Amino acid sequence: MAKQELTNESGSKGFLGTIERIGNKVPHPVYLFIWLWVIAMLASWLFGTMGISVINPTNGETVTVVNMMTSSAWADFLHKMGNTWMTFAPMITVPICTLGMAVATHSGMLNALLKSAGATKSEWKMALVVAFIGVIANLAGDAAFIVFPPLVAMLYVTTNRNPLDGMFLAYGSVAVGFGANILPGSADASLAALTEASAQTLDPSYVANPVMGWYFMFASTFVMTFVCAMVSLKFVEPRLRKENLGTSGIKSDEEYIPLTADEKKALRYGLLGIVGVLAVCAILCLPGLPFAAPEGGTVMTGYLFKCIPTIICALFFVSGYLYGKVAGTIKKFGDTIPMMQKELGTLASFFLICFFASQFISIFGSSKMATVIAVVCGEWLNGLGLPAPLLMGLFVVIVGFINLFMGSANGKWALMASIFVPMFMIAGINPAVVQVAYRMGDGLTNNITPCLAYLAILLGYAQQYEPRAKTGTVIAYQLPYTLICGVIWIVFLVAWMMIGLPMGPGYGSLL
Repeated sequence: MAKQELTNESGSKGFLGTIERIGNKVPHPVYLFIWLWVIAMLASWLFGTMGISVINPTNGETVTVVNMMTSSAWADFLHKMGNTWMTFAPMITVPICTLGMAVATHSGMLNALLKSAGATKSEWKMALVVAFIGVIANLAGDAAFIVFPPLVAMLYVTTNRNPLDGMFLAYGSVAVGFGANILPGSADASLAALTEASAQTLDPSYVANPVMGWYFMFASTFVMTFVCAMVSLKFVEPRLRKENLGTSGIKSDEEYIPLTADEKKALRYGLLGIVGVLAVCAILCLPGLPFAAPEGGTVMTGYLFKCIPTIICALFFVSGYLYGKVAGTIKKFGDTIPMMQKELGTLASFFLICFFASQFISIFGSSKMATVIAVVCGEWLNGLGLPAPLLMGLFVVIVGFINLFMGSANGKWALMASIFVPMFMIAGINPAVVQVAYRMGDGLTNNITPCLAYLAILLGYAQQYEPRAKTGTVIAYQLPYTLICGVIWIVFLVAWMMIGLPMGPGYGSLL
């Protein structure tokens, strides 16, 4: 998930003020990876000279730290610097997904999906629909943080509901949704690529793909939809009513504008486009065709799941194009070119971070320090005697805490995956579970961290309906989503692992 840090210090005091001040001092991920690269080089020289080594429990081989400060190592690093960047797994998967998302976004299809919640007099039905749309809205990327909350606030106004309740529900469900979805997205592709790179430092044969945690994320979508709706109706709305917040500044002429007949027609064509692409993928799984099961294997071990980024691109490109043609936002195929150019332009920061992240991961992996650390920490974890499910629950909490100070989802995972993925592999936990737990922790505190610029945007929206709203107000009404969703979600993960259910197609909880 791409995130921006707040640039202005507030006068907040106490715990939340401390979080904001510390968070604003966290350097840009580029600086982090530069310093990590320097530390990795020096550490490899020190430990390599000392001859530090461990026994890899997976194959019984001795692993010794490699000194990366030698002349030959320097020459090899400088020679491969460009190739290291261009072949960095996220650099291959994310741009492909972005091309399709660009057409779906700029044609208006994703916005139409967000608006399709509609109005209903049933409080539970409306809350469930809003929560469900919010949870799956991360397919639209960070745009959902900006588009969805004010839209739901207007929807609530037209049905005589508290607009702040709708706004807070929309924002909280979007944040939580970054750890759950009914379909894999570009975030799954980028994180899986980082997971694979980290897992292969210990097991070169390990292959990750964007659907490695899909079963759990799919089920989590409905669990979190219900929990978010419940938090809204049982905690947030009653407190707003008690504090008399959310009734000021409502304009009688501010009405929710539902989808027009043309937009509904266009949306139907867009959804048919999704069905069509999925049907083509199913046909391509037939014998003799590209996605057919390989000899001695299944469809899941063939090319189908290795082509997920391309399929995601096709899903959103085709659906967005059909929507645009019917709605009139796309006149000819050439109109999609500036859409893709504009969206790729938003990846400039991502490309920059990938350059420095790839250099650090390359050095860290080549030095064998990741393997040494993983073996040592894995043995320590095993020594604790804690069951794997409890270890993952603890990991979710750790990730959520770190997310308060370090916003960038990809940058954070590039840093954490290189340590925790191999570490938990040593403890016998499948990297698919580790990635799922990471996404849970990363999403659960998105809505309360002052380091996420969208919190300030949400405050601006809230003040349109309640001038008394402050940063603390917004965070206070988001905390129930973080705490209640967090507890229930962790329990759900622990239960899932204890039962032994697979995390995704071909990926169990344990190795």
